[in-house]
Amino acid sequence: MLTLFFVITLAWTWAFGFAPVFMGIEGTPLGTFLFYFGGGAPSVTALFIVFLTYTKEQKKDYFTRCFSFRYMGAKWLIWTVLFFTLISGTAIGIGVCLLGYEMPEMRFLHAAMQNPLYVPFILLLSVISGPLNEEFGWRGFALDRLFIRYGFTKSTLLLGFIWGIWHMAWYFTPGQAQYDMWQFSPLHALMWIPEIIVFNFSVSFVYIKTKRNILAGALVHMFSNLLGSQLLSPYSAEMSMILRYTTMFFCGCLALYCIFSPKFREEYRRLFQKEAES
Repeated sequence: MLTLFFVITLAWTWAFGFAPVFMGIEGTPLGTFLFYFGGGAPSVTALFIVFLTYTKEQKKDYFTRCFSFRYMGAKWLIWTVLFFTLISGTAIGIGVCLLGYEMPEMRFLHAAMQNPLYVPFILLLSVISGPLNEEFGWRGFALDRLFIRYGFTKSTLLLGFIWGIWHMAWYFTPGQAQYDMWQFSPLHALMWIPEIIVFNFSVSFVYIKTKRNILAGALVHMFSNLLGSQLLSPYSAEMSMILRYTTMFFCGCLALYCIFSPKFREEYRRLFQKEAES
């Protein structure tokens, strides 16, 4: 099932994501519809498999972990917000104060400060632009199976790599961040994939700490997008580069902790030994 999930997800997303490029209709209503229709493949594919193959008890467990705050609590929500605020603040400090790059315009943030009623719209946009169309699949379906089969480090690296190349159509679609990065520097653009791989450790870390809470993993994804991109936009290609490498540094430090910490490894082992036996 795991291989089938990845094959369907990649084929679906690439087929519809690249179709506007091959048809020369990027930016048109039809091209935009096809592109975003492909973006929902991870969640939709996973939900089909869940509804068709899971038992009643497995479905209950799955959707409880998708929507319950029980194991996440305020602690990991606060941790997530502070972590990505630290990354963005450090990047701005380096880029603006040390290197003299232009300050991000932060249009969404200014709009929210002027009218708090704009905040729900921003949060909704953050949920739609990643967690909703991806996390029922990446964390909800794939991650546990990878953990049981390959262990923490290999699984996180593998899922991060698949998650990265899943976005390949974004590099050829005007208006997407990956496309803009490619125009600035192909090397810088390709570094986005290693960034996703390293960033994936932060998602896996919170997922383990919250006892496999899918919602917690989705919120890490959401606040990474919100605090590391959406609230800062628009910003220059140079600031984008600084944000990217700052994210890699902090998430890389967390990855090293996950890999080498005996306490974390034991916590992971106990959790997935129990899952493997159930």
